[in-house]
Amino acid sequence: MRIFLILLVLFGSLHTVAQEVPIEGQKRIHFPHPMDTSWRISLGFTATTIPIDIAEEVHFRVPAGDIHAVKRISDKWYLDGRINFQIIQNLITLGPRWSTKINDRISVALGSDVGYWFGFINQQNIKTSGSGWQNYPNISFGYRFNKAILLTVKAESIMNFGIKSYAGEMQVTNDYRLFSGSAYSILLEQPFVGKKSMTLGFRAMYTDYFWQTWTLFESYDRNLFFPQLIVGLIL
Repeated sequence: MRIFLILLVLFGSLHTVAQEVPIEGQKRIHFPHPMDTSWRISLGFTATTIPIDIAEEVHFRVPAGDIHAVKRISDKWYLDGRINFQIIQNLITLGPRWSTKINDRISVALGSDVGYWFGFINQQNIKTSGSGWQNYPNISFGYRFNKAILLTVKAESIMNFGIKSYAGEMQVTNDYRLFSGSAYSILLEQPFVGKKSMTLGFRAMYTDYFWQTWTLFESYDRNLFFPQLIVGLIL
């Protein structure tokens, strides 16, 4: 959380030097506004804190690379694709978005992302693997503070399908709910350096199953809080 606050202060300071540009010309990837270009791509990382309930003794953060791309289909429709990668465990999501502008400052989008995660560890005497399908129905609200600062608030439902994990050749049973939780995000976007833009966000997940904990073979029966920092550079 302290890292997020430091980055937020830095992000806010950039506002004083950012040039004002029309929304149609600003690079953005989370803001729920109809697209005016064919593609947009963002490169960055996420850092998720694993709660003590799972880690037992101390909080620890799990960093992951983040590749995010959106593809325009029509005036109000586009595809949203994302890859979170850590080599030994990865998540790929893809889903449609419908967005519309309510007025000059407010816009909204509806979407549903289908995700597939997979992971493996094969070192010496440790051999485990896991995979599963997820779905993230979501709604986003966007507010343009001015011609440079874009705020997005997003809510998601987290659904799990077909989780499978193995210790060696033996399948480990995982008990999980179909509707396993929800997530809420706050994201800021604004011009950064050159013709690029920067994303800084915070995502709060409340779920009884988080895919990055599959190696622990946990089956907790209540929702836990997983805070996640999101940083990206929109190319």
